[in-house]
Amino acid sequence: MNRWPMWERVLFGAFLFWSAAGLIFTLGHLTPAVVSGWPVGKALRAFINGCVRTGDPILILLAFANTHVHASRQWTPTLARRWALIVLVCSLGIETIGAQTGFPFGIYHYTHRFGPLIGIVPLTIPLAWHVVVTNALFIVRRFLPHPSRFLQTATTALLCTLYDFILEPFATGAKSYWIWQGGTIPPQNYAAWLVLSFLLALIFSPKVATRYPRDPRPLVLLGATLLIFIAGGWL
Repeated sequence: MNRWPMWERVLFGAFLFWSAAGLIFTLGHLTPAVVSGWPVGKALRAFINGCVRTGDPILILLAFANTHVHASRQWTPTLARRWALIVLVCSLGIETIGAQTGFPFGIYHYTHRFGPLIGIVPLTIPLAWHVVVTNALFIVRRFLPHPSRFLQTATTALLCTLYDFILEPFATGAKSYWIWQGGTIPPQNYAAWLVLSFLLALIFSPKVATRYPRDPRPLVLLGATLLIFIAGGWL
């Protein structure tokens, strides 16, 4: 971390703080209804209530910002911007088609509980795609530095699919950020994640070498969010 400028440290520290608060609130089952009964001042109660209601969208926004900053350092700012634009546009298009038609994920619809909508898809969804695929790619490149591009992207896709598998009970069961028809997650959702994340990484990810393979951010960004999902959806 001694190579990071101060603003990057502050940004990463904000993510760590918000993740820790989110984990505590999740484990404590602190909901807006619970917070509304706390014996604190009205202003403080309103602030905490707002944090509880918007905690997950803010977490995704902080994760996205840290992911993009990390990608800019590992590649170049230009490559990182191009990669981010491709992932954001592709994922927004895929999710819009998916929510309208049921292809390729299955039949589902988004609610208004995961941040502002772009059409019928929350803004946080393409941001989350970027967080997951980008950090999975960097993790694979750290631990498998010299495999074929096919093996590298296939392993990245497996990590992305595993992440979605852990996320689903939290996002759909505990939070109702999106609703599956019949209340069950179709297997094709995971098949779609596997194929789409593979294609994104294979076709569009920059081929330049990673400059700082020991940078902890990819592991921390995915690991911290996974802890919250496990606490809220599985425990």
